[in-house]
Amino acid sequence: MPDRIIYSWEDFDKDILNINNQITSSNWFPDYVVGVKRGGLIPAIKLSHILQKPMIMMSYQSRDNDDNSIKLLEVESIPKNKNVLIVDDICDSGTTFSNIIDKFISEGFQSIKTCSLYYNNKQPFVIDYRVNHIDRNTDNRWIIFPWEVP
Repeated sequence: MPDRIIYSWEDFDKDILNINNQITSSNWFPDYVVGVKRGGLIPAIKLSHILQKPMIMMSYQSRDNDDNSIKLLEVESIPKNKNVLIVDDICDSGTTFSNIIDKFISEGFQSIKTCSLYYNNKQPFVIDYRVNHIDRNTDNRWIIFPWEVP
């Protein structure tokens, strides 16, 4: 088994359309798309164009475990009663999304959904919109997204 998964631009385009279809089918529509930098920015930008909604970026670093590691940047300008879609490239351990959701809730946001291109189905956090599943108990390959330097 190769030690990495090469994720192509073609995969990306197909998966973004799939996520858009999932959102449309759910009858929940975001007012804002929030991209988690760095990996979530490109998927968030593409989704914001397709959904015709503004995109905001936020910063999260899992190596720092204090509240200052989650920076909402422009998120403060989003009214708390709006629907917010949080986007990242992968939900691996679930820690990033779990901590981000906790931060959004503590800031007063009420309608929050999440999406990722890859989802580790062997961790507790459940992503609302996802495409590719990976089992980290048996598959530890690194995913190389097309916007990354391999």
